Amino acid sequence: MGQPVKLSDALVLDARIAGEAQERSIAGQVEFWAKLGQAVEPLISSRQAIELRRKGEIRPLSELLGSVEKTEGRERTKAYLEGRPYPHYRQFPGQPRVYIRTAADGEETVGRFVNRAFVPIEGARESGSHSSPARARTEPGAAAESSSKENARDAEYPIERSA
Repeated sequence: MGQPVKLSDALVLDARIAGEAQERSIAGQVEFWAKLGQAVEPLISSRQAIELRRKGEIRPLSELLGSVEKTEGRERTKAYLEGRPYPHYRQFPGQPRVYIRTAADGEETVGRFVNRAFVPIEGARESGSHSSPARARTEPGAAAESSSKENARDAEYPIERSA
């Protein structure tokens, strides 16, 4: 049988936000967190638990979500993403759906995502003052016509090309 328990307003709000994402009630989310804590507790020492509690500033989820669109949230997101393994991606300046992939060795490749896979744009580069990807010119004698598939893709994702 359920037992009434007093919880802080911040915890209830966090449980509401997290519970909605997982389609759980507030009580269901708090119970999930409690079971998770029960499962983890035997795996860590009391010293580790104290260090985890002391190590990070514990802030309510609602406060963190509220800061996402602010400078603080953007900086936090940028720091997190830069700490992730390579490759890293950033948007190509002024071109929607065109990205720059940075490899661990610092090599940069311009491309776009097609069916969740990064596809480099041949001959594309990011130059200092000119901020648009450029397609390499077709060599004389080479086939000047692209396949219909490439034409369809280019029509869907137009980018500036060098003349």
